[in-house]
Amino acid sequence: MTHVSTALVAAGRARGDNSTADMARRMGLPYLTVYRWTTGRNAPGPAGLAAIERAYGLTTAALIHRGTAA
Repeated sequence: MTHVSTALVAAGRARGDNSTADMARRMGLPYLTVYRWTTGRNAPGPAGLAAIERAYGLTTAALIHRGTAA
């Protein structure tokens, strides 16, 4: 799931979120959840994908596409 983590971290940095904690606050999710996504340990489920889209404008298709192109 590194494609999701890479795209998510890049989107966070682009919005000025310099840490996982910043990203978790922006998405309104627990730090540990976002940490697991950014490290590739877990992949976001439907609710997580919705939170990512709300916070960063990344759709599921964009997350997958960015990962395969990188």
